[in-house]
Amino acid sequence: MMKRMKYSIQILTALVLTLFLSSCSNDDDSIDTLNVFSATVNGSNLSDGLSNVALTGTIEIAFSHTLDSEAFEEALSLSDGQGEANYTSSLGNAGSKAVISYSGLNPGSTYTITVGQIALGENGESLDTGFSGSFSTTSEVEETKVPCTSATADCMEKIEVAEGAAVEFYSSYDIVSDQEFTWEEIEEVVIVIHGQNRDADEYFRYMTNAVGELGKLNNTLIISPEFKEEVNAADGELFWDNNWREGANSGNSGNAISSFSVLDEMVDYLTNTEKFPNLKEIKFAGHSSGAAMVQHYAFANTSEAAYPDYEFQYVVANNQYFYYPDGRRYNESSSEFYTPTDCTGYDFWPYGYETAPAYLDGMTQEDLLQQQITRNTIYLLGSDDTNTEGTLNTTDCAAILLGSNRLERGRNIFTFFETFYAENNQEKIEVPNVGHDADAMFNSDEFKSILSRD
Repeated sequence: MMKRMKYSIQILTALVLTLFLSSCSNDDDSIDTLNVFSATVNGSNLSDGLSNVALTGTIEIAFSHTLDSEAFEEALSLSDGQGEANYTSSLGNAGSKAVISYSGLNPGSTYTITVGQIALGENGESLDTGFSGSFSTTSEVEETKVPCTSATADCMEKIEVAEGAAVEFYSSYDIVSDQEFTWEEIEEVVIVIHGQNRDADEYFRYMTNAVGELGKLNNTLIISPEFKEEVNAADGELFWDNNWREGANSGNSGNAISSFSVLDEMVDYLTNTEKFPNLKEIKFAGHSSGAAMVQHYAFANTSEAAYPDYEFQYVVANNQYFYYPDGRRYNESSSEFYTPTDCTGYDFWPYGYETAPAYLDGMTQEDLLQQQITRNTIYLLGSDDTNTEGTLNTTDCAAILLGSNRLERGRNIFTFFETFYAENNQEKIEVPNVGHDADAMFNSDEFKSILSRD
């Protein structure tokens, strides 16, 4: 009996040990292999023999899993016979796509890009054999420009709107400082407008990140103007109080200039075909107070009509101050439109046409309506931007009539045009699980899809 029990215990022990070892083996096997799905250089498939590659550009490598950024930077190399190239790397597409922006490659040289066989994946995944690809650069030496993305003084430019009246802006290229260069690579410009904190540097960073992840920094100019307060403005710089977002005139003595005129001046500068021969698209994007500016500028400006050969687009993200072309407002309780009778001034600017700023002198309410109907406007709404505290205006009846929160205010203005002007050129896109967050909005898949449209 004891001998039989002894054998049973030995068998049970062996079985447990086998299961344990099997479990460990299964745990090891659970780490997937990392694969490379695709690799491109400036949009062309990276394959040995690829030639005539530009000296400045972008390499994109798509992987099967999310990468660890530090591990990838350690494993990455781009070099020729003379040494390592000048490049930076970032991750996009939820961390599974590597974007390598390079500059200053040697002309007529063969470069090899390698990714070492180490644990690159977020969960320890690694390439079976590593990755390697080669290409040769063009032998023609041309002056090239590297996009500035630092959001520091290195990226700061200044445009003169009138004599002795200038505005500073962050720019991904030195388009004003270098008056000799022809910007042949620039096909699109994105002008991003800051919020009430006037943090143009942060908004510049948000937008360069978004455009960079798409691999479009080389042909997209990013501009982030700063509408300064008086205390922060240097001599000869324009400044505004909080109504900068509404197109009001600056507070400078002798230089009362609308904030909308600043944007007009930028458009005038960019449509110089000798400087920007291939520019075709001009996009404006703003969040919060910046969105209020973009929504109003979209239908108020005369620049779009003056330059019909360009495609204009206006992205209004999480705005709370909407202009309506007439006195009807949406009742969220009854889901009907009505004309309020108990809110004096609810149709005053910026909510309506009455008391419009001097910029609109000579333009009728009907003029603005037609422009509001026809201009390409996208309402980009965070599905979680429903907070009724903080900076949401819930005290002025004119603001309250627009909707219960920013999300509903965006939905309501879109519903208005769908109901009464079905032929409108407007669109509503909601970003799931995002609140009042400019960075999250501009780096969302939804906004990047807007930037990627042909």
